[in-house]
Amino acid sequence: MKQRQKHEEGMALVLVVLAIIVILGAITVVFNRVQTAKLRTDEVVTSTRLDEAVKAGVDLAIERVWNQYLENNGNTTGNLASYLVFADNLVDNNEDLNGNGDQDTGELDANGDGDFTSNPGGLDIVDASNAVTLHGGEQITGVNVARTDDVTGTVFTITVTARIAGRTQTGVQTVRVSGAPFRGFEFGILANNINCIMCHAEINSLDLFRNTDPTQYGQFDRVKMAALESLMIRLNENISTEVAGTTYSRGSIYNESWSQLNAGTIASSNFKGYHFSSTNGKLTQNSSGAMTTTNLVNASTDSNGKPTQFANLYMNYPTDEANMTDGTLPVNFPAPFPDDDGDKLVDQDEFDKVINSANGSITFQLDPSLIGGSVTAGVAYGVPNGSTYAGTSLPTASNSALDTLQNDGTYDGNLILIGTDSDPIVIDRKVAVNGDVMIKGKVKGWGQIYAKGNVYVMGDVTYADAPGEFGEATDGTTNGFALTSGGSIMMGDYLTIRAKQHTADTGKYPAGGYIDMRTQNKNATLTKSGQPNQTHAIGYFDSGVVDTGAAQGSQPQLSFTSSEIMLFNRREYEKAAADASYKPRYYRLKPSAPVYRYTASDEHTVKYNESGVATITNLTNAAVHNLNPNNYWVSETQLRQFWYADEMTRPSSGREWKFDGLLYSNNSIFAITRSSDRHKSNTRGRMVIRGGVVSADLGVLVPGPDFSVPRTALQLYYDKRVANFLRVEDTTRVAFRRQTYRPVTGEFTPEQSQGGGTT
Repeated sequence: MKQRQKHEEGMALVLVVLAIIVILGAITVVFNRVQTAKLRTDEVVTSTRLDEAVKAGVDLAIERVWNQYLENNGNTTGNLASYLVFADNLVDNNEDLNGNGDQDTGELDANGDGDFTSNPGGLDIVDASNAVTLHGGEQITGVNVARTDDVTGTVFTITVTARIAGRTQTGVQTVRVSGAPFRGFEFGILANNINCIMCHAEINSLDLFRNTDPTQYGQFDRVKMAALESLMIRLNENISTEVAGTTYSRGSIYNESWSQLNAGTIASSNFKGYHFSSTNGKLTQNSSGAMTTTNLVNASTDSNGKPTQFANLYMNYPTDEANMTDGTLPVNFPAPFPDDDGDKLVDQDEFDKVINSANGSITFQLDPSLIGGSVTAGVAYGVPNGSTYAGTSLPTASNSALDTLQNDGTYDGNLILIGTDSDPIVIDRKVAVNGDVMIKGKVKGWGQIYAKGNVYVMGDVTYADAPGEFGEATDGTTNGFALTSGGSIMMGDYLTIRAKQHTADTGKYPAGGYIDMRTQNKNATLTKSGQPNQTHAIGYFDSGVVDTGAAQGSQPQLSFTSSEIMLFNRREYEKAAADASYKPRYYRLKPSAPVYRYTASDEHTVKYNESGVATITNLTNAAVHNLNPNNYWVSETQLRQFWYADEMTRPSSGREWKFDGLLYSNNSIFAITRSSDRHKSNTRGRMVIRGGVVSADLGVLVPGPDFSVPRTALQLYYDKRVANFLRVEDTTRVAFRRQTYRPVTGEFTPEQSQGGGTT
């Protein structure tokens, strides 16, 4: 018994020991897990504290690069020039990317000031000698600010290192101080004043128009168009205009008699919209993909007086961005080039910044050895400033201008560019032309042309796309093109007058006598009741058919361009009369022509001898833009020869004028096609734009083939990609923006004593 009892006691002891071992093991596991959890928690806490310390260092740098500027400027912002003066006293600019002191391949004079600046070390605001200790014990051991300017602003790269408990963390923050970003390229059409264009137009989404997939119906965003000062729509003619989205206006909306329209009249007019969702702005399509027209109904306001979102019409849309509930609508049109002196003209030193910062090229696709025979080659032909072009037709071969365009993407002079199906203009990034640009044909690549002077679009400009594609070439190249001008952009024949008239016909719009766009010389018999018949020469190359800027003998009629100029000048004249400090921007056909304005209360004039035509004589404080080629490097006669040659390529079946890409000018864009009914043009009075049109003033006459029925003449299909084609910033008011923040992996080092102050 005793032996058995001892055995049982021994077994119990073993069990107790085993239990103790298990318990101890469990305790050890729990302890280890607790320790691991604590270590992980400590790690997270430390990482968070380090990250916050790094961001505190970023705030220290921002205090230096921005807040101190505001304090020195009376807590207001000035223009970019004022900020750069402040920045120059803080840290020097650096364009030397690899820090070797030389301008290597790929390194640019990014701000275009003519100097290549090297300062790769930047400015140390904080270093080990003056480390900043925060209240939690974290130390900011390094804050470095490097600066890289470009044409419209500067980017600061802020590098911060923080330390705690033997661990360090580095973070890099970039911030940009520059002109305020321009949001105008989010609109299919944007202008101060829109007149005539809204008579026979369709504004639609390119993505929707090209879509063939029924599963995508109803997935396309609405399109926006806006007039910042005035919008004129006709109520007295066969109007057919639809906007697949929203129309915004500031100022007033008028009819053809310049009578202000109210919301009810607009809603009952033939100016329509296409229906879209009131919750997400997607255009509504039925099972066949068709859209439904709807009346333009002015937005209501909420309890705070702000306009409600997703209306198809906004009259008097707010100028305060906080109240722009349906998206940002710009207040003005910043220049595509720095306008440092605010004179609304592109001075040479201002354009030099664009030339020096150009980083692109223009080439052609064909090998030079392939050019000739039946192959039609593309052309880059330069005309140096002070020289003239002698040809009666556009050039058929490039000259030395192509070499500079290939090498550095610039040309100092006036430039003719022609792309063909076989040999398109191949553009890459920013190209700067120190003069006028004349362009037509096929374009391939992704880039922008910045012209200091005027731009003349001499025919169709379209992408060299693969069959059935848009914005993509056969070899996979992405096509996207922006054309921007420091002067004005003219699309088509802006010089030819409307018609000649029977001298006894004093009507507002005299009948007959329309200039024939396809016949060089032609006579027409004009009749007037009770008057002898008259014979007038109305052929394209007959005398007296070119607008000279004044009445010609007994013939008072003018070009559509002049009638639009007078309306734009009228607005500027009224602004200057109301504010003596305002600098008006006026247009005229050429230096020899007067600066006119139109004062009558109707849509526009067609004659110089109307009582509403007035001459502006006080030009002392005005910026005056001439539409003629600079110093007549190409004459008006040559321009008309080129336009005539383009017209004669258009078949009798008709071919509308086409443009792919973005058109931008902070001055004017004039676009015109002629009807087949009146002017015999095989454009049939039609134009198709696949991209966007943005300019301060927009004069478009696209009448369609005839005038007896409603018709769609201008088809603008908004390519939403154009929002990325240009970066334009308003340098008259500087803005601060944080960009990217990138934490850099930290490291552990043995704890060492660190000095430094506290905050």
